[in-house]
Amino acid sequence: MKIEPRMRKSLRFAAIGFAIPAIVLGLMVGYHFAFHDIHPLDRANDLARVPVMILVPSVGIAILFGLSAFASSASTNGMSFVQSLIGIAGATLMSVVATRPRIRRANADPDGWLETAIPIGVALFATLAIIIYNKQSQPPKGGDELDLDQ
Repeated sequence: MKIEPRMRKSLRFAAIGFAIPAIVLGLMVGYHFAFHDIHPLDRANDLARVPVMILVPSVGIAILFGLSAFASSASTNGMSFVQSLIGIAGATLMSVVATRPRIRRANADPDGWLETAIPIGVALFATLAIIIYNKQSQPPKGGDELDLDQ
């Protein structure tokens, strides 16, 4: 199994996953600043937050798209890209909802890194599960009973 084509496909889909929310959020920010009368102090605060507001969802979607492309390229008989994307995104969403903090505190939480690490770990585990499922769904390489090409 060559990993280089799978990595190229993953990076291509990750770039697409990064571009989609970056473009949509960029257009929304442009609309917000172009058509709303905003106080200069609020505008400065909003502009300071724009890079993080665009970068965080874009990186998250890029990771999901890349992992889904990597998992779906394991075989042709297994799960497709969309099916693996739904599975990985669903598992990640459930872990985000389960680990979200119940009470917002003004000070920094020393275990705040878990809010990011657990969903990423779940996404990687779901990717591994899909890869294993795709490997199990492949027909044997020696040919099967219904091989009509012989």
